[in-house]
Amino acid sequence: MIDVKRIKNIVKGNGLKSFRFYTLFIIIIAGFQLNAQKFNEYFVDSTDNSLDVSGFLNSPAGFMPVPLLITEPAVGIGGGMAAVFFHNKKNFINSGGKGQLPPIMTVGAAAYTSNDTWFALAAHQGSYKNDRFRYTGAVGYASVNMGFYGAGILEGEFRFDFNLKSIFTFHEFSFRPIKNIPLFTGFNYLYMGSEVNFLTGIDVPELEVLTENTNSAGMNFIVMWDSRDNSFTPSSGIFTAFDLGRYSKLFGGEVEYSNFANRTYLYIPTLEQKLVGGFRLYAQYKWGDVPFFELPFIQLRGIQAMRYQDNMVGVGETEWRWNVFNRWSLIGFIGAGYTSPKLHEVNFKELKAASGGGFRYLIAKDYGIHAGLDIARGPEVWAWYLTVGSNWFR
Repeated sequence: MIDVKRIKNIVKGNGLKSFRFYTLFIIIIAGFQLNAQKFNEYFVDSTDNSLDVSGFLNSPAGFMPVPLLITEPAVGIGGGMAAVFFHNKKNFINSGGKGQLPPIMTVGAAAYTSNDTWFALAAHQGSYKNDRFRYTGAVGYASVNMGFYGAGILEGEFRFDFNLKSIFTFHEFSFRPIKNIPLFTGFNYLYMGSEVNFLTGIDVPELEVLTENTNSAGMNFIVMWDSRDNSFTPSSGIFTAFDLGRYSKLFGGEVEYSNFANRTYLYIPTLEQKLVGGFRLYAQYKWGDVPFFELPFIQLRGIQAMRYQDNMVGVGETEWRWNVFNRWSLIGFIGAGYTSPKLHEVNFKELKAASGGGFRYLIAKDYGIHAGLDIARGPEVWAWYLTVGSNWFR
């Protein structure tokens, strides 16, 4: 039976406060329930009830906020933020993050470190027409404070601190000639407008030339093979790319030099895919009027950026990922590299080695993205790195 008297009391104002309180209470409880539902929808995988950001990335406005924790010894401790937006979610998810279907992403990022290094950039990576075409582009600005150690130009133990201010843009286009074969060919273009200032007093004639402001611009012809099962954290397949090009006034720069580079990554799953072995080879040779800050250097976790430079660099590294439990994995890695002014002057007795370990967590199952922390030791320092995806990112 309808309580007419109760309704009249509410309408007249008697008990109105109680009615409002109960209404507000119901709204708050409903809001909490809705937020909990949204949280579970966006950040919890219903199949195993684990933390997973796939749901948020899959939403219409979903993007991945990636904290940039910078621990590179060459520039100090720092941090920033990157926002990664995924465009072709449906196609990528339907492939389970597997196969030749890299995602289309737009990225904005900025960071600052303890030695006053900072940068800001915007980038886009795209795979189009069922991966027949690929494009990667970026534009940004950086002010970097680092050390110069001679790089084959000066003999002996030196460290000269310098500041490099640079505006840069990079564009790479590639095409797959045969649909079912993961072979790509194309070109890339890089422009850097740079201003160099040494921060410490120098009394070395050779360095006077190095302080000049320099614009460099070049184009590389590329051939690439990419059969990785995932472009973020691969578990099988091979990626190899060759670059051969020229930096010249013809492309808008002020210096003349040539470039050859190869990077190869091989992934082999074992023990029913619970253990993944990764192997990396990297080689680069630049000859001509190369600015010192563009000379190749040994890139290994545990070795400061630009610590070991010369016209030629070679690096070998292996990394093993063991899936211990559910989404958690342990990482172990070791690598070594060398520098040389020319090919026939390589001295393998001067190899620089680094090794370390860490862990990974499968943070986005639909996209195959693992994230975690690495600790490494090189010839001079200990270092640690926050990793989202793979350390072998290109």
